[in-house]
Amino acid sequence: MKKILNYSLVLIMLIGNTYLLIRDLSAGDHTRITTYIALYPLLLVPIGFKKLIQFKISVELEVVYYIFLFLAQFLGSGVNLYKYISWFDTFTHFLSGILTCFVALILLYLFKQNPKKKIIFNVTYILGIVFLVAGVWEFFEFGMDQLTGSNLQHWMETGVEDTMCDMLAAFSGSMLFTIAYLYEMLTNKSGFITKFIDSL
Repeated sequence: MKKILNYSLVLIMLIGNTYLLIRDLSAGDHTRITTYIALYPLLLVPIGFKKLIQFKISVELEVVYYIFLFLAQFLGSGVNLYKYISWFDTFTHFLSGILTCFVALILLYLFKQNPKKKIIFNVTYILGIVFLVAGVWEFFEFGMDQLTGSNLQHWMETGVEDTMCDMLAAFSGSMLFTIAYLYEMLTNKSGFITKFIDSL
């Protein structure tokens, strides 16, 4: 069932994104072309993990990744819900903070570190990865705005407010994850994070 959901999400994004790309190219509108093109390599990330670094991603994590990609990249940037729903951008950045925490746990595992030990180091590491990813994303948006004349950061309307809200939302998501992580590690109670670590 979960694999069917993954395949369905990928198929919807491929068809929908290709339609939007062709539509805008036909209309001579190039302002969102980089957004559409960026989706294709992002769809290949789970395959890259499996093939390039020989890391098997669980079906559950793939579901979480593709749902996030569907919400943030396809609906948010592609369909442009960020423009029409005021809270949608903040919501997806909040989710990105949580998702990035899971990626940080995977990296700990790949670097032969036990995510259940050195808890203080792990929390610092997880939060550092979240800030790094959030910062790099804002650099990317800024670069695209400069190269294409787009307005991904909404700096013309809000100055730095949009960037700061995005990073604060990601940080809030990571703090929620960190509190749950600390609770499970310090009380030795099994929860969704412990189960995820055990699946690595």
